[in-house]
Amino acid sequence: MNWKFIISWAIKFALCTVVYNLAVKFTGSLWWAFLMAIGFLIFIAILESYVMDWIEKWRHKDE
Repeated sequence: MNWKFIISWAIKFALCTVVYNLAVKFTGSLWWAFLMAIGFLIFIAILESYVMDWIEKWRHKDE
């Protein structure tokens, strides 16, 4: 297994727990907080893929 992959997902889940706890505090609903945390996880995963693609293009731009 790739350590970068493991660490990146550990950070994503840690951020999801923060979002979940804040959402529970603000909404008072566990179901909506769960949906917000899952949505945040999907958003971060998509954003990460776009950022990684941009970094790869930037690295190979000079070649």
